[in-house]
Amino acid sequence: MPEHDNSINTNQIVSRCFIFLPHYLRLSAVEGWVALRGQLTLVKEACRRAFSSGLPDFRTFRLPDSKYIMTKILLIKTGAAGDVVRTTTLLRVLKGAITWVIDPRYAHILPDNHPELQRIIPIEQAAHVLKNESFDLTLSLEEDIVCAKLASNVPTGRLIGIHMDGDLIRYTDDVAGWFDMSLVSKLGRAAANKIKAANTHTFQYWLFNMLGLSFQGQPYCIYRNPAIEREEQLIGIETRSGNRWPNKSWAGYQALTGQLTASGYRCLILSQRDHLRDYLDDIARCAYLISGDTLAMHVALAYNIPALAIFNCTSPAEIYDYGLLQKIVSPLLQQSFYGREYTPEVIASVSPREVHDCFRQHIAFRKEGQKA
Repeated sequence: MPEHDNSINTNQIVSRCFIFLPHYLRLSAVEGWVALRGQLTLVKEACRRAFSSGLPDFRTFRLPDSKYIMTKILLIKTGAAGDVVRTTTLLRVLKGAITWVIDPRYAHILPDNHPELQRIIPIEQAAHVLKNESFDLTLSLEEDIVCAKLASNVPTGRLIGIHMDGDLIRYTDDVAGWFDMSLVSKLGRAAANKIKAANTHTFQYWLFNMLGLSFQGQPYCIYRNPAIEREEQLIGIETRSGNRWPNKSWAGYQALTGQLTASGYRCLILSQRDHLRDYLDDIARCAYLISGDTLAMHVALAYNIPALAIFNCTSPAEIYDYGLLQKIVSPLLQQSFYGREYTPEVIASVSPREVHDCFRQHIAFRKEGQKA
């Protein structure tokens, strides 16, 4: 059980009883009663203090929305790298001992010495490491069988997200808003694509909604090397986009680099590094970043670096801009929306001149904002 905060208010104490109830039910009769009685004693005392001046208005009672009060939390989010970055917003609101199960390739994205992030476990080791453990909350966000089985097999007070139902991958009602648009949608692929195309909410909106919370612009929370300083006039350019969505690529990077150089900027073409954190450090040096919908874009936002991203085939609405990101949307977005077939017309649908002009306008806008 968590240590009790003497300053905790009545709402939080009562809410804690509801949240931990599934945990109490897993204990023996004696253990469960002792644990629950401790919480009820706190409720009794809190009510005595709160009601000493009259009865409260119970219409104002609500679960706390600033922190999701838990003790042990299992978070299953293994990849992709950009998705891991944007899931780190939860580190701003989850309170408790968090165990994060992740693809080891992306583990170094996560911050060092975060007070709530107690363990980072590679997915290949997770079933063995967690075989004798239980959690108060499991948040399962990965659409694959290995992760779904892990979420189903680890005892938990409450499971939110992806799990197994026999031989099928299912998801709980809490996460339907997001996963109804996914590859595992219970509505079928055609309906999922239609919903995703019409969606106007960010990923963080849906992520927080899964927990009954409201996203209020909480920033990403990733590793940052404090020794790296930003270099003025250095523009980071990520020309790569991975293989899953080939139309994330863009045909104009070489021409754009020439235009930026002619305008007096230095361009850093980001490349593969032996260590992921060296790649993060490369981005941290930049004063501005230009890319597609990629890991580099998310890292720039995490590091408070203004950025410009070209959206050829993925949803611009799902990306929260944090007041930093300028989005350029391909005129062919709808016909290439999450398409897996490489289409030259799509990657050439935005001109280098348009991107250069948009970059200059964004820089000018930010300078005016700083003067104000």
